[in-house]
Amino acid sequence: MLNTSELDGGWKELVSRLGSREELEASVKASGALVRRREIRSAEDLLRLALAYGPCGKSLRETAAWAQTIGLGDLSDVAVLKRLRGCAGWLEGLVGGLLARRLGRVGLTGGRPVRLVDRTTISERGSDRADWRLHWCYDPRIGQCVDCELMPARVGEHLRRVKVAAGEIWLGDRNYAKGDGLHHVLQAGADFAVRISWNSLSLRTGQGQAFDLAGRLDRLGKAERAEWRAIAHTPDGKTVPVRILARRKPPEAIKREIKRITEKAARRGRTRRSGKPDKRSLIAAQYTIVATSLDEPADQIFELYALRWQIEIAFKRLKSLLHIDRLEARDPDLVRTWILAHIIAALLIEDQAAEALDFPPSAFCCDA
Repeated sequence: MLNTSELDGGWKELVSRLGSREELEASVKASGALVRRREIRSAEDLLRLALAYGPCGKSLRETAAWAQTIGLGDLSDVAVLKRLRGCAGWLEGLVGGLLARRLGRVGLTGGRPVRLVDRTTISERGSDRADWRLHWCYDPRIGQCVDCELMPARVGEHLRRVKVAAGEIWLGDRNYAKGDGLHHVLQAGADFAVRISWNSLSLRTGQGQAFDLAGRLDRLGKAERAEWRAIAHTPDGKTVPVRILARRKPPEAIKREIKRITEKAARRGRTRRSGKPDKRSLIAAQYTIVATSLDEPADQIFELYALRWQIEIAFKRLKSLLHIDRLEARDPDLVRTWILAHIIAALLIEDQAAEALDFPPSAFCCDA
């Protein structure tokens, strides 16, 4: 979590990463986030207010008191609320600007760019369900987010939502294994490697017959791995050629997955109302199964897919360090401001960390 002291002493350096004063003023004016400039007179002041309320963890009342203490403005908590509710669109533009500069730095040289895609859910205070989804696109080469989208929880994961560039390789978990999403990636000139289960995709053989993935896995016996070619069909009749790779999991991993599936079935009681899991799910639980459009050796594909752990770590940092999972607001506009302010803080921290790695301390270097 940020400290408000970082919004004082290091403010000029911090805000410069988001653009010049003129650029910030132009963007806040275009967004309509700062029309009446009473108390809060500039884009910088509005940004400080949003960061104090969001990643600095202050309530509306505490934010108002802090603003008065540092001379930012004599505001009530209601006035702070109104200011913050109106600036979500502007903050979203600042996030887009930060991400656009990152993509410009990365380029397409030095090998094909890899994109890890996933989402994390955020719940409002007192809620027993997910209320918001933060869709995250991560570049493992630079260790940074390169695209994100905040949406209500009803908007699920799908590769159709991502911005794909030719030459990229997209990696996703089972939630992204949808035929029309894979078709979207291929149509853009990119490739994919997504994890699947026995029923994730509507599969057929090259001759148009049903592709029984669970049955093929069951017939493997003690074999450690297998590979097949199949055709994935989309709901609107398009086809996607896929290469299916299966690798047996370690015994402990198999036990954990079977336990998870069995407990989930017991809670839902869906299969014949008996609470028993589908036999095909138990068969598939023994394997890591990846569908891909790449032709590289299977071991390389599995090594590539293993990069996905990095996006899981990125989500843990968001929740454990910036506490993005402690959502206090309920008003939708205020929620967006709160989360977007956290995202801005996370991106600025990543930029600073990357610069620190690029320029190691010279104090530890000495001549022989």
